[in-house]
Amino acid sequence: MSWFSKPSWPDYPFDEIKKRAKILVVDDNDFPYDKLFSRDGYTFEKWNDIENLPKLESGYYDIILLDINGVGLNESEEQGLGILKHLRKTSPSQIIIAYSNADWPLKYQDFFDMADSKLDKRKDYIEFKQVVDKLLKDRFSLGFYVDRIIKAAGNSIPDTDKLKKVAIDSILGKNTKKLSKYIESNTEKKDIVQIILGIAQVAIGLAAL
Repeated sequence: MSWFSKPSWPDYPFDEIKKRAKILVVDDNDFPYDKLFSRDGYTFEKWNDIENLPKLESGYYDIILLDINGVGLNESEEQGLGILKHLRKTSPSQIIIAYSNADWPLKYQDFFDMADSKLDKRKDYIEFKQVVDKLLKDRFSLGFYVDRIIKAAGNSIPDTDKLKKVAIDSILGKNTKKLSKYIESNTEKKDIVQIILGIAQVAIGLAAL
């Protein structure tokens, strides 16, 4: 008989996830469903423009609904797309919903492809809630962070099965030393090392809640 149980990822009930989650809408227009989301127990914050870029970079919010046009012009000439590109580099575990009108031309396709999901502003509350709920469940799941680590590694670390195992062990063990050693022995790209370790640290923080 073992006195020590193997560490496991916490099983968060969705009501608990909803209470903990912080959701941000960045849009220069009104958000029509803030009262409905608040009524149903979600914590929503609304910015008309980028108010605090370091806060976005830090991963403070669990989900960001980001408009493509009319926001972020002070930070990037590409507006919402520029903000999204930046966050993908600085906070790769951040969940971002591309939130805009459906009839944008193809030149904005990168914006939607880089996002975790997309929503047409004209969709009803139920459709918004379904997308948000799914992504919140992803956000509080171990598999989400392991997938992000594999994606961040790309072709730099070809043995994805080994990387996956080391990542899971490191996250559940709340220690990234083994993961750091494994990555550094397989790639000289320091930026990839930092990105992967950053994702693992976010996961460890959630597991400790």
